[in-house]
Amino acid sequence: MSREIFAQSERDSTNNSITKKAIEKGIDLITRSNRDTVLVEKAEEKFMEFEGKIIRNIYVETVGFEFSIYGEEKPIVQKVARLANRLHTNTREKTIRQHLFIKPHQQINPYKLGDNERYLRDQNFILESRIIVSPIQDTDSVDLTVVTRDIFSIGGSVGGSFPTAPLFKVYDANVDGRAQGFEFDILFDVDRTPKTGIALAYSKSSLLGSFADFLVYYTQLNSGISAGEEEEFATGFSLERPLISPYSKFAGGAGWSQNWSKNVYSRPDSTFLDYRYNVLNLWGGYNFGSEKTLQDRQRKFLALRVFDGYFIKEPDQEHATDKSQYRNSQGALAEFTVYEQDFFKTQYVYGFGRTEDIPFGYLLSTTLGLTKTMGYQRPYGSINLNYKGAGKNGSFYEVMLNTSSYFRGGPEDVVFQSGGTYYSKAFSFGKYKVRNSATFSYTRLYKRLTNDWLTIRGAIIPGLRVEEVDATQRISMGFESSVFTPWSLIGFRIAPFSSFYWAKLKCPTCANNYQNYTGISLGMRIRNENLIFGTMEVKGTFIPTDDEGEAKFALSFRKNLRFRKTDVFVKAPDLITYN
Repeated sequence: MSREIFAQSERDSTNNSITKKAIEKGIDLITRSNRDTVLVEKAEEKFMEFEGKIIRNIYVETVGFEFSIYGEEKPIVQKVARLANRLHTNTREKTIRQHLFIKPHQQINPYKLGDNERYLRDQNFILESRIIVSPIQDTDSVDLTVVTRDIFSIGGSVGGSFPTAPLFKVYDANVDGRAQGFEFDILFDVDRTPKTGIALAYSKSSLLGSFADFLVYYTQLNSGISAGEEEEFATGFSLERPLISPYSKFAGGAGWSQNWSKNVYSRPDSTFLDYRYNVLNLWGGYNFGSEKTLQDRQRKFLALRVFDGYFIKEPDQEHATDKSQYRNSQGALAEFTVYEQDFFKTQYVYGFGRTEDIPFGYLLSTTLGLTKTMGYQRPYGSINLNYKGAGKNGSFYEVMLNTSSYFRGGPEDVVFQSGGTYYSKAFSFGKYKVRNSATFSYTRLYKRLTNDWLTIRGAIIPGLRVEEVDATQRISMGFESSVFTPWSLIGFRIAPFSSFYWAKLKCPTCANNYQNYTGISLGMRIRNENLIFGTMEVKGTFIPTDDEGEAKFALSFRKNLRFRKTDVFVKAPDLITYN
C-alpha cells in the first residue's frame, strides 16, 4: 500500500470515528433516560466555544423507531416500533439538507446553529434534532453532524357524530421521506345530500430547498378558509416562506382560495345563505440587519401586504347583508417591526420529554394601511408590543399590549387589548413533573361601527359560547396545574391536569350590565412521542351558570397541542383580532 493510499485510508477511518462519536453524542442528548432533571438551556449555549471556526463537512444521520427518547422500552412497545419501521420511510438525507441554512466553508455562528436545530424540530415529521460539533485536531475547522429522530408520519382519526355522521381521516406528513404531506378525509352523513363528502390536501415543506412551504387543497367539508355560517366547499393554495432566522433576509407568501356555500342539508331557500367568494393574499418583507455581528440579535423588519376578499355572489337575505363576513373586504397594509428574540430549550410544557423551544425577547410593531369593508373605506393604524421573558430556573412568561383603530372623521372601531401568560418551572417530585400556568386578558371596544361584539367561546371557557350580547368589555383569567407522570400504556404517556376559568363581559345595553362566568375542568393529556398525533387532550368542564342561567357540563377533545411560538420571528401584516 502506498503512503498516499495509506494516509487517505487513515483519514477516512478517523472521519468515520469522529462521525460515529458525534452520532452517539447526539443520541445521548436526545434521550431522557439518563437524566431526571428538566433541561433549561439557551439554544446557542453548546456552540459558543466553537464561534468563528470553519465548517468543513456536514454529515446527516436519521434515527429510526428502534431508538426511544426514553431509553429501553417495554417489549410490546418495541414490537410496535419494529412494525412502524417497516411501514415508515425515514426522512431522506437530501430532505434534511433542504432544511439546513448552515453550509460548509462558513464560519460557525452559534446562534444560527441554534436556530437551525430549532427549525428542524419545528417540522411536523421530526421528533428531535441535535447538531454536534466535532473539532478537527490541529486546525481551525470543525465537522458538523446533524442527528434527527423521525416521528411515525402516518396517521388517522375518526370523528364526526356516531353512528349517523362519522368522519374518517388518513394522512402521511412525510411521504417517501421527502417532507411531502398528503391527507384524505371522508364523511358519511345520512342527513346530507349527497351523503358522502371528501377533502384532499397536499403539502411540501421547504419546496426545492427554498424554506417555503407549499399547500394545495380541495374540500367539501367546510375545512378550508371559511368566512360564512353555511357549509362551504373550497379549493385553494398557499406558498409561505417564514423568517426562519434573524440572519435571513426575506419572508413572504401568497395564497388564493375560492369558497362557496352548498345546501347539503336541504334547507329552505328562504333561510339558506347562497354565496360565493374568492380570497387573495400577497405579502413580502425585508429583514434589515441580517448581517449584524453574531451576538447582536436586534433586527428591523419592513413588510407590505395586500388582501382581497371578493364576493362573486352575496346572500339575498336582508339580515346577512349587515354582517361584515358577507361583504367585500380589501386592504393594503405596511408594517414596521423592531424585534430581538432568542430561545431556550426545555421540556414538559405540552411535550412529554421531547425538547421544546421557548422564545424570549421583545417585539414592537406599528401598522398603517387603507381598508374597505361594509362599504366603508378607511385608513387603519395599530401598535403592538410583545415581551417574552424567561427565568434561569425554567419559568417563562409573555405580556402583550396592543391597540388599533380605523379613522373616518375621527377614530372608529377602536380596540384595546392587554394580557399575559406565565408558566412556572417544572417541579420534580421523584419521577413526576409538575408545571403550573396562568393567563390573563383584557379587551375593550370603543366607538364600534363594523367590528364584532365581544364574545366568550371555548378558548376562554371550554364548552361555553356567549355571543348574543352587545359586549364592549371583556376580562378573563385562567389557572392550570399539570402533572407529567411516568405512566405508559403501549408508548402513550399520561399527564392529568386541573383548570379554573373566569370571565366577565360588560354590556351597556343589557339589563344586567356585567355578566360573570366560571368553569372548572379536570382532564388528561396523552401523547406517544413516536406518533404524529401530537398531544391529545380530553377535558370535562363544569360551568355553574351558562348564558341561559343554568348549570352545564361540557366534554371536549383536542389534538395536536404543541408549543408553537417558535417557528417565526415576524408574521405578515394583519388587522388586530380579538374573538
